[in-house]
Amino acid sequence: MLVGAVLSMVPFVPWGTFLSSTVKTGSSTQYLYQKVTIDDLPAEYGAAAGQVANINDLTTFPPNKSWVFTYPTSGDPVTDAQNPDTFQKFALIRMPVELGGDSKKATDFVAFSKVCVHLWCSPNYNPENTTNPADETYQCPCHGSVYRLPDGLAIAGPAALQAFPQNAIPMMTLQADASGDLWVFAPNYDPATGSPVADSIEADGVIGFGRDYQSYENFLKPTALKPVNVKDETVVLSG
Repeated sequence: MLVGAVLSMVPFVPWGTFLSSTVKTGSSTQYLYQKVTIDDLPAEYGAAAGQVANINDLTTFPPNKSWVFTYPTSGDPVTDAQNPDTFQKFALIRMPVELGGDSKKATDFVAFSKVCVHLWCSPNYNPENTTNPADETYQCPCHGSVYRLPDGLAIAGPAALQAFPQNAIPMMTLQADASGDLWVFAPNYDPATGSPVADSIEADGVIGFGRDYQSYENFLKPTALKPVNVKDETVVLSG
């Protein structure tokens, strides 16, 4: 009866392709700071595969495109690419030009969780083949949940019908250093203090559950460069 009830609630979709995985590798180390290094999958990410994202590189990392990186990292982009755990995957999106994606600032980018807050399928950003601005959104292929840029609020589909805070996709805090390399700050740690925040919902959110969409302006939105030679980048939090 339980299986029948579940099947009656979901459409027939290619779950092997879209459903999130919770297989843990056990090989990752969580640092307070981590460079945003794209998973080494040349067939999918071309010249960006295995590279550190850089705000100044509009050729390798052009506006209106997306890539995937792993947090926490294993330390090897190839190993990260083989990691099936979507709870450790984030879509790095360089926003379209009309949203400032060519300004060469950390705010050109957002990093959304690869786990939908509805039923944990894996959303994507694929607007390259359209000129419709409405398609410049983060979309779940399973049930049609749609998240807007840059704050990750669900604006369509079942996720948009869920109560706060389950109506916004968790995301990561990004900063850029003096050379333009992107860094990701440990989830739900305050970049100003290096300490855990009191309420994760008001910060980066809880993967698979949700986030206060207003946290993009209040917490996530980068406002400054990462300090040069910051010691905190080598601080190990777990792993």
